Amino acid sequence: MIFLALIQAPCIFAQSEQEISKVVIENADRSITQIEKKEPVNYLKGNVRAIQDSVFMFCDSAILKKNVLRATGNVIIIQDDTIQIFADSLYYNGNNKTAELFNNVVLKNGDRQLFTESMIYMLDERQALFRDTCILAKSSLRMSSLKARYDVNTNLAYFYEEVTVIDDSLKLKSDSMMYDTDIDRAYFIAPSYIERNGSRIYCEDGFYDIVDERAYFSGNPVYFKDDQLARAENMFYNGKDSLTILSGNAYVKDSSSFAKAEIISLNDITDDIILDGDAYYEEDSKTITGPRIIYNTKSKDVELPGRSVIRHEKGIIEGDTSSYIKSIDEGYVRGFAIYTDTVEQRVLESDRFFYKEENQYFKATRDKRRPLLKQLIEDDTLYFSADTIVNAISKDSFNYMQAVRQVKIFKSDLQAICDSLYYSEKDSVMHLHGNPVVWSDTTQFTADTIMLVLRDGEVRQIIARSSGFIASMDLPGYYNQIKGKYIHAYLDSNTLRRMDVEGNSESLYLLKDEDDAYVGPNKTLCQRMRFYFENQELSRIVYYSEPESKLTPFGQAGESEFRLKGFSWHEKIRPSSWKSVLSSDVQVAVSRKKPEDEFEERVDEIIKSERKQKRSKR
Repeated sequence: MIFLALIQAPCIFAQSEQEISKVVIENADRSITQIEKKEPVNYLKGNVRAIQDSVFMFCDSAILKKNVLRATGNVIIIQDDTIQIFADSLYYNGNNKTAELFNNVVLKNGDRQLFTESMIYMLDERQALFRDTCILAKSSLRMSSLKARYDVNTNLAYFYEEVTVIDDSLKLKSDSMMYDTDIDRAYFIAPSYIERNGSRIYCEDGFYDIVDERAYFSGNPVYFKDDQLARAENMFYNGKDSLTILSGNAYVKDSSSFAKAEIISLNDITDDIILDGDAYYEEDSKTITGPRIIYNTKSKDVELPGRSVIRHEKGIIEGDTSSYIKSIDEGYVRGFAIYTDTVEQRVLESDRFFYKEENQYFKATRDKRRPLLKQLIEDDTLYFSADTIVNAISKDSFNYMQAVRQVKIFKSDLQAICDSLYYSEKDSVMHLHGNPVVWSDTTQFTADTIMLVLRDGEVRQIIARSSGFIASMDLPGYYNQIKGKYIHAYLDSNTLRRMDVEGNSESLYLLKDEDDAYVGPNKTLCQRMRFYFENQELSRIVYYSEPESKLTPFGQAGESEFRLKGFSWHEKIRPSSWKSVLSSDVQVAVSRKKPEDEFEERVDEIIKSERKQKRSKR
């Protein structure tokens, strides 16, 4: 086999020599042929045209020697009618079909043009090597580098050292880059920087579609805009929409905010940031979490289309959907909306509410479910509900609450209903208006207006203004009663200690004898009186003017003797649990009186019971 190879080798060489085509001069205005060192040398001048196979060469003057053509002046090479090369001078070796071109070199391939001062073009391989600064131009695109290589077969251009790409709104810099001239796609094969519309992107891998203005960045990609920085495993860019999409451990941060999500979209025109998938946003002392967050870095507007949580220094906002417009300071939360005041330990729940961040204003309105406010008071919780509840900070920096229409309150030791309510932490007084009713243990308070004075989380005073009426059940169906224009009750540990009554004061108490047996109702009229209580029992009464009293024995008392005018017992509408405050069936009205025969039957039962007790003691 080795012997055969040695014999065949000269034949192969000879065949190779025979296959080399000659450079043929087709035209020249003037020509001279000289013999130099036994070789003919052709000197050509004027409209020189040469050809080798399918390659045509034109120039002003040329020298042809040993299949090597040296040309100067308006040099043109045309290959397959698609590739055109222009230069000031040319050295062409017809044996290996390699052309070296110098000065003002232009390679044209379709609508693409490459400019340089020095280039080597290999016609058989159809590849161009640029040894000097190379510029590729197409439409508004300009691409340059210190060195380059262009493969006409694949239409791939390789640029090296100080690569720069400039378009109408794009500027790109890299150390190495590959460019597909067919699809106008730039491939990043080294650290690269892209600038567009004030934003900058760094990457070490990826591609950029120049015409479509779409890009994919990988290899430690980083996005910059002003003081904003974004990182992710992958970045996608759509220049026509000015949209950058980050995926894989994506985050964005600037001097005052930080955001992260599975996917982040950045819009350079609208300044919108869209966070998708396990989204998190933090700015100053506020954080937002949810499945999707839409945030504008300029306007500071926020949209939260999924169940989200907003946390700030003084509270937490939750809801199925939320939105906030910074310029007018208006926010909306819908779908099981919850606001938690972490400072005051207060929770507001509603189907929806409107809020303002500036003064922590929250307005919850009724939809299917009535708004509910829960206030933690030491080891107990106060619940109240209404059709509309407002919680906010006043101008003098005090927290206040308002509730209107069918207000209900429940606490383990206090319940109330009214039509509207106002409470301010400035004086810690809760004002109840519109047929208010307050219950404390077995005692019921009614008036035109009732005020509950709170101290250290407890009701310390109850003030009933105008038509004040207090009733407490002594026996089933029988009540001790007090009425007056103004009633002021003092409590200690939620237990009644003292009560002042002023203005047309009246009282009705069921008196007992020494054996603790009921004697009958005792009515007293006095302009002003004071009551003292011990162990929830009346211990002493002080009258400040001449009282008028009337005692009626049980057997002789009719219903009028057991009732003060205006008495009404509202036990049926008393909130019995925190869940009961959510119902909206509050109707405060004078209770319907029992029929006379039912009343007489109850009196008879009490008299009989008292007689039995007396007989048993004897």
